[in-house]
Amino acid sequence: ASSNSVRSSPKGGRPINLEVPLKVSQEVDELFGLPPLFPLSVSWKCMNAVVPRNNNAGTMEFYSENGVDGVACDCTMRFEIRNCGDGNDDVSSNVKLTMSYQPMSLLAILAIPVLILDNTIALRLLLPSVITSQEQSPLNKFRYLMGSLYGIAGLAHLVDCLTSSQLLTSAGSPPFSLLPISGMIYALVWCFAGPVSFAASRIDGGGRLADLGLILYGLVEVYGAYLIRLVAEDGISSVDVAGGFAVSDPFLNAIVVQGIVAAAWVYSSQQKEDNLVV
Repeated sequence: ASSNSVRSSPKGGRPINLEVPLKVSQEVDELFGLPPLFPLSVSWKCMNAVVPRNNNAGTMEFYSENGVDGVACDCTMRFEIRNCGDGNDDVSSNVKLTMSYQPMSLLAILAIPVLILDNTIALRLLLPSVITSQEQSPLNKFRYLMGSLYGIAGLAHLVDCLTSSQLLTSAGSPPFSLLPISGMIYALVWCFAGPVSFAASRIDGGGRLADLGLILYGLVEVYGAYLIRLVAEDGISSVDVAGGFAVSDPFLNAIVVQGIVAAAWVYSSQQKEDNLVV
């Protein structure tokens, strides 16, 4: 997490493409610490690079003989990557990092707990975030997008319920304050279904859990719209609401919206399969 930048090492000859995994014998320079106040650097040489395949773990191993001048030497950094997943979705990975070095000063010994915390943040928080943001699967992008939209919608509905209830009344419902207790509870469930869907789309890269979050929100929304239809003065035709506006059947609208979402999910999943075939 404290790593500031990585660049091709001048020792390695021609520049290295840092957008792809390093090959054996390639070298890079890592700048870390707190530059420019407390800059530290180390030159890493790739000693082993094995791509994970099926149940066989992959490895990326780096070595630095000189390490950090005056602080540590004989530094090694080994990443073990294992594929995981049920085979029906995008393959995710578990990454294990093992580091070792020869201390040359008291600073290297005192830095051990800091390194542990730093690497934990990098592997458990920052790396998953970067992988998610760069995920190329159209289906996962769709899950991520819909989770975000549902999360925003849920919070917007919550604010609306606790203030003017304009969104509720425009759909043909009485204001939140005039709903019976059961109606208030369901309205709040509707609101919190959005953040639940958002959270599900962010856990372990989404996958089937994200789908369950989208389905949950869709069911809650459709049934909520059905309840609004029941309390409307004229369920199937237009409903006159406060302010002189007229809205169409909220239940039908909700079904249409969720139908579009389902169709988009199917389309995205087919795009993923096509990409895999290529």
